[in-house]
Amino acid sequence: MGSIHKSGKATVEIDQNMDDLFLGFLNTVAPNAKKIMDETFQKIEKEAKKDWPRRKPIVRTNEEGRVTYFKETSKESWSKFKRGARVDANGNIVVYLKNTAPYSWAIKFGVDSENRQRQDIIQPQGKRVADLLLVKPMKKESKHVIKALSEDLSRRL
Repeated sequence: MGSIHKSGKATVEIDQNMDDLFLGFLNTVAPNAKKIMDETFQKIEKEAKKDWPRRKPIVRTNEEGRVTYFKETSKESWSKFKRGARVDANGNIVVYLKNTAPYSWAIKFGVDSENRQRQDIIQPQGKRVADLLLVKPMKKESKHVIKALSEDLSRRL
């Protein structure tokens, strides 16, 4: 199935064949840039998963200190990363890495944040997780991807 893109009053539907044509451009014309993009996103995702916080469980204890109630509250947002490429409404090829949990933009680091292995996370308190672990590294690494893409394109010309 294709994808539908809207911009103002205009709507464009790109079927799977056209999508493959545009995205195949990266593989044929700029294979080095595609490889660097994949490696960069893979590295950023690995680092993000390592420091992505886990929601604390609900634990109740009695007077002696024994646990009487335990409920896991984590929704495992550290496992909901998605990498890919798409063609937007303007015909631009967009390569992305995102966390598909609907609340991922709102997660902040707390005083005693822990990762999925229950290890302490050392990150600035109150900062948004997606900004520190996804947006900033992608902006930082984008110059390497752009450089590789320009080198690939200049070789073709």
